Amino acid sequence: MPAGFTESDIIGITGHRNYPDRAALIRGLDNLRGREYVFGGARGVDTDALEYISKTQPRSIRTVIVPNRVINQPAISQTAIKNYSTNIIELRNTGANRFQLRNQAIVDRSTHLRAFYDFRGRGGTYNTIQYAKIKGKPYDVWPLNGFNERTLQSMSASETKSWLQRMKGLKAQFQALKGIIVQLINNHYQQDQTYFLEQMGLYGCKTLEEAWELLEAWE
Repeated sequence: MPAGFTESDIIGITGHRNYPDRAALIRGLDNLRGREYVFGGARGVDTDALEYISKTQPRSIRTVIVPNRVINQPAISQTAIKNYSTNIIELRNTGANRFQLRNQAIVDRSTHLRAFYDFRGRGGTYNTIQYAKIKGKPYDVWPLNGFNERTLQSMSASETKSWLQRMKGLKAQFQALKGIIVQLINNHYQQDQTYFLEQMGLYGCKTLEEAWELLEAWE
């Protein structure tokens, strides 16, 4: 479980309706432990995470906040909410900003936000992260997309370092990035981790975790 989480945390979950890797979502849920989880009730990450948490942490409180009423949600979401939630909040808002208000309600209720995000720089998940920043709420990002390997391999060592600094600035969880970095080292650099880190000017680091801690965040 990431440092700082406790059994008393209320963890808000936000993410995309369409995402490529369910296994990545599961990995990002397995290291969470909270007293309560707050979901948005949409299809995709919202309802998939709700179902998974209900099965792996059945004693947790699972609150679903919907923009209007549950019957206004897609059928698949209605079923998940009925089967897996323990608490439902209907905002009964029909305005154009109803989804934004729902996302803000998730952040306001939570003590920490876990965003399952593909760094697209727009959309509901992006806006929820920005609202958490404004409110000063702790949050972190669990990358869901498979980063383009060719793009990563074409980057110079300094560009790779800048990319990692940006990921850290966005509070991407290192556990979700480590496999991508290891694959990059094995397939592109074809050297050990020490060589890879030295190419980025990170000398004296024995592990990728040590290097990550030394990186300065950049947004």
